[in-house]
Amino acid sequence: MLKAAQSSDAVGNFIRVANIIANLDIILTEAKNLSLTAKNARVVALRAGDSAFGFKPITNFIDEFSDQTIKTTAEITNLSNQLFTLALAVVRCSNFINHIQMAKSASDNKALDILLSNGCDDLTIKSKALEHAIFNLESYFEDIQKQMRSAEYIAVTSRVEASNAGDFSESLQGVSDFIASAAKRIKAAVTDNLSEISKLRGVMR
Repeated sequence: MLKAAQSSDAVGNFIRVANIIANLDIILTEAKNLSLTAKNARVVALRAGDSAFGFKPITNFIDEFSDQTIKTTAEITNLSNQLFTLALAVVRCSNFINHIQMAKSASDNKALDILLSNGCDDLTIKSKALEHAIFNLESYFEDIQKQMRSAEYIAVTSRVEASNAGDFSESLQGVSDFIASAAKRIKAAVTDNLSEISKLRGVMR
């Protein structure tokens, strides 16, 4: 039998999945901004010439991890769409079972028992599929966290290199500040999503 709390959990899980997808937009936007920043920084470093020699490889690193973050985020988006569909299916299954249970309280028709049993089996299958999708999603966010740790290291290194760039020092310091703030925003969105995933897993145990 489906309890009221389980039905409420299905709706709560659906909302958590929606929050995860909303945070993905933040991550993707920041990763694209990082990629654009790397391209602009490369132009500034070229103009600065030898005084920004140490900054040039840093722009390559920025490009690499922003591209990797965009790629990972795109993969997560596909998985999140699957997650959204599964979470919606679980809500629909829960609602269906609730309606059958209400009908059973008003009728002793045996056909309702079969419908209820099938509905419960379907809910179990869809809940397990949702749990599996959540497990996969978690590993992607952990990868992005590692990439952002690298970004923070690059931000620190680039500040040192920017300070040696003479007239272009201020522009390159701005790049370093942007990398640090973008990495911070991405990490915050990832932390929120890992928290939502942790709650989802807790409810589904």
